[in-house]
Amino acid sequence: MLPQLERQFLQCNLSQARTLLAQSAPDEDVIEHFQYAQLVQELENKLALMPDQIEQAPAGVALFFGGRPVVGSQGIRADFGSKAIDRFQSLVSQRFAAEELGPLAPRGPVPLKEITHLLVTDVVRGSFGFVLQGAQADDPSQSMGTTLKAVVDKVADTLSRVASQDDAMFDEAVAEIDERQKGALTDFFKLLDSEGATMRIVEGERDFELDQASVQRARRRVESLEISDKTQEFKGQVLGWTDFSAKFELRPYGSHEVLQGSVSAGALERVAAEGIEPYHKHIRATIKIREVKARNRQTKTVYTLISLEQIAPPADWPAQAVQSAIS
Repeated sequence: MLPQLERQFLQCNLSQARTLLAQSAPDEDVIEHFQYAQLVQELENKLALMPDQIEQAPAGVALFFGGRPVVGSQGIRADFGSKAIDRFQSLVSQRFAAEELGPLAPRGPVPLKEITHLLVTDVVRGSFGFVLQGAQADDPSQSMGTTLKAVVDKVADTLSRVASQDDAMFDEAVAEIDERQKGALTDFFKLLDSEGATMRIVEGERDFELDQASVQRARRRVESLEISDKTQEFKGQVLGWTDFSAKFELRPYGSHEVLQGSVSAGALERVAAEGIEPYHKHIRATIKIREVKARNRQTKTVYTLISLEQIAPPADWPAQAVQSAIS
């Protein structure tokens, strides 16, 4: 069983056991009271171990479905179930490759796909669903910096943000996907919407539902989405840098504009490895510029710093700085 679901099961049993313990009277039935106390202690001990078990478990997610494809408590239509799992697997495989290698080509095989396969390890009822897990826990010694568990977490986060009523959360999700992943998201939400399906996702600390309104909102958003990327080199001074939130502010030479955006994981790792403190330093930076157009919304530009190199300031830098301050 997925550890997150097991934790929910234990929490439910613990609540019931505590109620029974509170209702039992030791002066009326000592043995019954003792048994309930033992049961409460046993469940509390198991729950105390769950955070470590969740941390050490392989990548995993539970997908529960409702709506037309689900026939009561009997089951789910096989054609829909297989398509939904396939669409989710595509999201995971493409996100893994993009995290490791950068934006994907619009067509062609997805790199590294063979190491991202999830297994159907359980079937869960209520609203009918599937538990998908990696074959084994991620190996900390692997040469790649991306883990399957982290990618499954990001895919779940993207699905929740794309369907959110909060436009700002949608904008944050779009900044993380490329054109290929946009196509996979479109296929996923189109399937759910066309089949009249709802969905609940349990992954990590997340447990959220996509009702019909959320599914339709997400489909409209991704279908109308236009994403264009380009990479450009800038030279300038870093005015802001935060490792924790992976944000930067850069004033390019000869410009009054300050570029603000995110720092890629690769750039953060290289900065840490080389012992660079970028704040107030002069750098040559490679920045990905993404323009996102969505229906009835202004074009949004997103900057992501891909790499940087520390350089000497221009010979006339004091004069430039003074002029910028005056302007």
